[in-house]
Amino acid sequence: MITIISFTFILLYILSSISIEDIKTMLISEKKLISLVISGLLYLLCIGLTNEKINTIDLLLNNSFSMLIVFIVMFSISHISYKTLGVNSLGMGDIKLSSFSTIWLGIELSFLSLSISFLLSAIYSLYRKLTKRFIPLQQYPFAPFLSIGIFYSWIIDKI
Repeated sequence: MITIISFTFILLYILSSISIEDIKTMLISEKKLISLVISGLLYLLCIGLTNEKINTIDLLLNNSFSMLIVFIVMFSISHISYKTLGVNSLGMGDIKLSSFSTIWLGIELSFLSLSISFLLSAIYSLYRKLTKRFIPLQQYPFAPFLSIGIFYSWIIDKI
């Protein structure tokens, strides 16, 4: 239990740091993404080593393969939107953040977190449109929405 609580605070700290940076600069640093990956791998190792029913290698391989799937999906969304709209709807930092979060969440919860993220982003866009602050195809930081989706999915899994 203490392991889960500790890693929850680590995840919250990293996601908050990434979100604040994205809001300020519209960029996500590689160092923060690497810290997300390393801490996620440490979490998987702790879970695998403390639970005899879980094969650590299978867990690492499964989540790594899932990370690749999420990367391909997010990159495809970005590429298709660029080809059709001429605007990068997702930056590479957002794509990496969503795929690296799969190390923490697994494939099912990753798609839940993406659904939450896109829903929150749509609500934010609708609010901006209703308050007449919306500029069509204007880019805005997506990492905060991803971070909320990732953290909510993490909490849902741990309840």
